[in-house]
Amino acid sequence: MKKTIERYAGFVAKKPQIIFGVVIVFTLISFVGVSFSKTESMSYRDMVPKNIDEINAIYYIGDEFGTSGESVMIIAEINPKYANSNEVRDIRNPEVIEYLDILEQKIRKMQGISSITGVSDILKEMNSGHLPKTKSKIIELMNKEIVINKSSLNLPGTLSQFSEGLEGIEEGMTAEGQIIDGITYGLNGSSFALKQIQYALSSIAEGMNQEQDLSKIIQTVSLINQTETLVQQSNATESEKMEIIGYLEGLKQGLNTMIAQTTEAREGMQQLSISLNGMANALENISSGLEKMKNASLLLENLTSNMKEGVSGISSGLDDISKYLELYEGEEKNDEPVKLNRFKYYVSDDCTTSTIRINLAEMNEEKKDDFIDELKHIIGETEKPAGLNIGLTGDPIVSEELKNQIMPTMQTTSMFSLIGIFIVVCLLFLSLRYGIISLLAIGFGMIWVYGALGLFGIYINPTMSGGMSMIMGIGIDFGIQVVNRFRQEIKKHKIEKAMKITLSKVFVPMLITTLAALIGFRAMSLGQLTLLADLGNMMSFGVLFCFIAAITVVPSVLVINEKFKQKLKNNREE
Repeated sequence: MKKTIERYAGFVAKKPQIIFGVVIVFTLISFVGVSFSKTESMSYRDMVPKNIDEINAIYYIGDEFGTSGESVMIIAEINPKYANSNEVRDIRNPEVIEYLDILEQKIRKMQGISSITGVSDILKEMNSGHLPKTKSKIIELMNKEIVINKSSLNLPGTLSQFSEGLEGIEEGMTAEGQIIDGITYGLNGSSFALKQIQYALSSIAEGMNQEQDLSKIIQTVSLINQTETLVQQSNATESEKMEIIGYLEGLKQGLNTMIAQTTEAREGMQQLSISLNGMANALENISSGLEKMKNASLLLENLTSNMKEGVSGISSGLDDISKYLELYEGEEKNDEPVKLNRFKYYVSDDCTTSTIRINLAEMNEEKKDDFIDELKHIIGETEKPAGLNIGLTGDPIVSEELKNQIMPTMQTTSMFSLIGIFIVVCLLFLSLRYGIISLLAIGFGMIWVYGALGLFGIYINPTMSGGMSMIMGIGIDFGIQVVNRFRQEIKKHKIEKAMKITLSKVFVPMLITTLAALIGFRAMSLGQLTLLADLGNMMSFGVLFCFIAAITVVPSVLVINEKFKQKLKNNREE
């Protein structure tokens, strides 16, 4: 490793322009990454671990009920600027209440709202859905209190009766379930039997509809008639002819009777077939009706099952309420009435401030920013009464403000840190030139850090706003070590040998310091708090890049600077 460091030091001493050129190219690439760097706000979801039951419960509620757990508060505050003016001085002024109601109606049309509640909603609820038109009416409604007397309510007794009613419903549903089972069994059997009867009748009707074959009988009768003609023309005696013809006539008469009976039977069977087909259609309709009854019974069964689950949940809730009431009342009953005023959550005691609470649905950061911008636009375009100030607060508003303060804060802290460090190193070296060269380690290091964050898609959040100042505080040590050791060696050796000795002596200590810092900062990612992991990533990049800048930029600039000084000196001597 020592030989490798010496070779590198020799290359830097001989070809500092190449090293500096490579650094410039890398810096230009970093500038491209800086253009991709973005800031982001932070919510509690970004700060807390993912495997905590309480946090998972918030996620579950948000997914189940369409809320994110975040809310925005609109604050309306009375703040008149002039004495004896027409500015409003009471939040209960009808003009103020109407303005708040108009604001609510506009906000309700926005996307991403789970619910919105304000003083105007309560007033309309208490005034048959209309806003009061006079201040006296508003004051009257706001002064109304809900009085609850626990002893008169007899909540434990009421809950007990309600619980008994639920038990009766459960018993009724159990019996109903048995009835449904019986009906379903009977319907299944009836449906099967009807299908069998329908099949049999269809078969009979089909058989009856088949054409009876009478052609052979008719051909036989025709042959008998031909035979009689031949008998008449034969040489037989009259008595023989009469005997044969009589026999043939009897046979023909029997066949004709058979034809007539077969024809009548066929017509009757056709009528019977028509009747059987009608009966089959009727049975098919009955079967369809039974099938629908069966489906209805299944729906009724599902409804009963759902009702059972609902009753079970209500019963469990009633048990918990009863236990709570027993603990709350204690052994002695407290007959003091409890007074509740719904407006105290939305109007201050001195009636100078009111709030509108907006619960947000789950949305990503981009949509949340758009929502806040649209909300500010609505507030800005809605004309408000004179003397009334409107403000916004809540987690999303605070997060957005923190996001907007990230870059200015980082620039301010970095600037003051850089000025302070520059003053210290100039006093240390008693040289402006060497002070600037030592600052190159943190200057290039910070540029590379921003470039890396942008290229790797790492967002800059509020927890990282002070990271640059810490990076400069750590990284300046690398620049100071290289410059200070080179100043010592240049007094005794030539430029190339001085740089070889400098890098050979300071490289390993700086490398060990960098590795120790990287281990410490990477350890921040092992915890469950993600905000520490983000800061650890930034600090790791910063220390590593400051080290690289200290062994590339600073040595090459020192060599170029010393060669330039030597060239000027030689020119003066000539």
